[in-house]
Amino acid sequence: MSAPPEGSSLLMTLVKSLAAIGALSAGAAARRAASTAGGYAIVALLFAVSLCFLTFAGYRALEMAMGSIQAALIAGCAYLFLALVTALVLQVRRR
Repeated sequence: MSAPPEGSSLLMTLVKSLAAIGALSAGAAARRAASTAGGYAIVALLFAVSLCFLTFAGYRALEMAMGSIQAALIAGCAYLFLALVTALVLQVRRR
């Protein structure tokens, strides 16, 4: 039997090295993406909690000034308006 040529062994080592470097780079990118996504999730959670507290405080202030039915209508209409504006913005961005 004859030994494989020296060039093909060098080429195979180079391919394996490039594959290892690619795997390490992909792993680092995945960790960075997961860290960024986790940070955005924490920010979104804090934003949602603050929105709940602000809504409740506004509702209570309106309830004291106008009554519970009008306060609920105003808070509901405000969120409906924000949802419609958001839907409009998303629709315009798609085109």
